[in-house]
Amino acid sequence: MTTVNPGVIMTRPKRKPGRRSYTKSLYQLAEVIQKINNGQVLINKNAEDDAYQQFGWGLSDIKDAYRKLRPKHFHKTNVSKYIPGVAIDTYKATINGEQIYTHFYINDKSKLLVINSFHEQ
Repeated sequence: MTTVNPGVIMTRPKRKPGRRSYTKSLYQLAEVIQKINNGQVLINKNAEDDAYQQFGWGLSDIKDAYRKLRPKHFHKTNVSKYIPGVAIDTYKATINGEQIYTHFYINDKSKLLVINSFHEQ
């Protein structure tokens, strides 16, 4: 906090809910990969179906693709339209010759990594 005039305290404005970040991911990739390696991952049916239909990939292929994500692949963090208060990280990458678009979050209660989208860019 900064004091400009005696008795007046100025604070930095709070970030508006629903704003996007295009500079820094919310979830650390090391934690994401650790959760995949420990089996703490839930891949939504839509993500699984899209990966199979568009790339011929199964669950193990999706997990392998996540292990190959790097910070440079980060696209944005956004607030979920469907789950109030949940932030979702989005990544775009070319992996195994395929251009993928995926997003995920870590569930606060279950601590599971939830991959809710995985498809072609």
